[in-house]
Amino acid sequence: MARNGSITSFFKPVSQPSQSSQAGRARATLSPTPPPRSLPPLPSSSPLPPAFSLSSSPPAPLSTVRDRNTVIKGSDDEDEDGFTSDDEFPDLFSKPADSTLPVQPTRKEANLYATPKAKRRVLEFHSSSLTINTKHKYDMKALLLHAAADNAIEASEQRTAALLARGSPTARGGGAANGAQTSLHDTMLGILSDAEGSQDEGNREKLLRAVKRTEATVGRREWYFFDRQDGSSGDIETQLQPAFPKTKATGAWAFLADERHRAEAFEDGLPYHVQYGMQNLPDEIFQWILSETPREKSKKLRDEYLRLLNVCPDQIGRLMDQDLVVKLFRDLGASEQAVAAGSHPSSEKGAPYPEQGRTRLQSVLRLLTETARALEIGPLTRAMAILLRLGIDNIVREDQAVAVGFQDALLKVALAVPWRSWNNFCGQAIDSVYSLAQEATLRWNAVSSIPLLHPKLIDLRRRLALVFVFDDPRRGFSPPEDTFSIRSVIDRLDQADEFIVDRNNTDYFELLALGEMLSVAVGDGSPPAGETSAEAIKQYNVEVDELAHQVKFMWSNIHEQGAAYMSRLEARVQLRDFERKLQHVVRTRPPPKEDIFGLNAAEEEVDRPKQQRFMEKFLSKAKPPPKTP
Repeated sequence: MARNGSITSFFKPVSQPSQSSQAGRARATLSPTPPPRSLPPLPSSSPLPPAFSLSSSPPAPLSTVRDRNTVIKGSDDEDEDGFTSDDEFPDLFSKPADSTLPVQPTRKEANLYATPKAKRRVLEFHSSSLTINTKHKYDMKALLLHAAADNAIEASEQRTAALLARGSPTARGGGAANGAQTSLHDTMLGILSDAEGSQDEGNREKLLRAVKRTEATVGRREWYFFDRQDGSSGDIETQLQPAFPKTKATGAWAFLADERHRAEAFEDGLPYHVQYGMQNLPDEIFQWILSETPREKSKKLRDEYLRLLNVCPDQIGRLMDQDLVVKLFRDLGASEQAVAAGSHPSSEKGAPYPEQGRTRLQSVLRLLTETARALEIGPLTRAMAILLRLGIDNIVREDQAVAVGFQDALLKVALAVPWRSWNNFCGQAIDSVYSLAQEATLRWNAVSSIPLLHPKLIDLRRRLALVFVFDDPRRGFSPPEDTFSIRSVIDRLDQADEFIVDRNNTDYFELLALGEMLSVAVGDGSPPAGETSAEAIKQYNVEVDELAHQVKFMWSNIHEQGAAYMSRLEARVQLRDFERKLQHVVRTRPPPKEDIFGLNAAEEEVDRPKQQRFMEKFLSKAKPPPKTP
């Protein structure tokens, strides 16, 4: 090269090499340490700048600026590998025309060690309410199955309504338990149809006989205290309300004459304070308060009426006779058998007492509770007879509020009777209820309704149980200690057919009730009182053991057959508990254990000869056999 040549000649482009050389040059450009290349000699007078000495390849011509939308062959969108042309290879050192947009990394440049994200289902919503949704939740087959199920449920409800329309076994005119069994039998015949030949006549009859053998068609007997024969009897709302005696509201009671402020005066307690201090309440006003108390709907007014009656002992003793006590219950809708004075069998059944009338019944029971201490012996006896008949009704067990008022009234009436009149009082009250119900289940309802709140009630409860067990109303007029003995109970079990357990003919509901009443009748067993001889106590315990053996023989003959015969299980458990009561409560001493040595038995119960024989036999085995000479 000439000495004074132009330096631009150094940057002249080199002739184009072949395709393979271009590919090799591209690979060399990408390598970190390019191979050295020979440079033309520079003039000695113009030294080479340091920047140009570090260049590994000549820069790309400025005129070859590629468009950013140029398609590069061999990219991810094509199947070819590598580069085919040097013209289509991107210039690594040239900037695009528009460099404002950031370059997005490809999917292959993402973090390979990152946890992949879980797939999420995208909820699809229709863009318009008019869009037709072609996906159905139920197909036609499923809809047909739902329709068939609805039809089956409706048919079942109709059969149940028809069965209820035929009447309850305890409803009026519905017949006894046999009628209920026939009704259920006919209903089952209609239900167990064989339209598709799935059940023939023989299978249906077998199923019906199996149901009859269970207790599905057996119901407990019930007796209703209240009666509504003509649909309006006993309805207080339809009865004429007596007018207040304004002519008697004079003097200190003149403030009751004004009807507008009468209720307010009672609620303020003004009549109570006047009567408490003066004791001159007119009889007509007293009778009006008696008739108004069950009708009043306001609880505050009822409480004030009862509080006022409680401080009127003179009017209670003179005006509240037997007829007035009967009238209080008859106005509520009590049946004639419930309030009759005589003792005769009940020929009709009552009707369930409506819910809206139970508040009035509670008011009458509270009225008896507040006035019992001032009643004469006649009204007290009639009140007790009516309460015992009310105890047969299940209303005193189903309604807790009624049960509390009923027990309070029983207690107050019993406490108001003096001891000198107690025997005659109990005898007359028990005699009036003796023939009312013949079934043991109904009789047990009357016995179990008497609470154990006072010795008088316990004595009345035991007398009533003795009358029912021995079927003798005369036992109600005497104390239980005078008419009861363990030997009499043993004889009763031997003679009465009701206590015989027959697997096919025994009514276990009745047997359960008889067992309960027998346990109450025995009580503590009436052991010998005072200083008695050892022989009398021994004889008493022997009789208790004999009775316990009979009771054990009864419950051991009852075979449990599952929940379908729950009455058998209940009767068996009750008799077994009664046997344990005889052995550990009624007996004066615990029963002796099986002990040959007599360590756990009393001295008079030890069998000495038996022990001696046992010891001789035991010692004879321990002796060595004699040696033969």
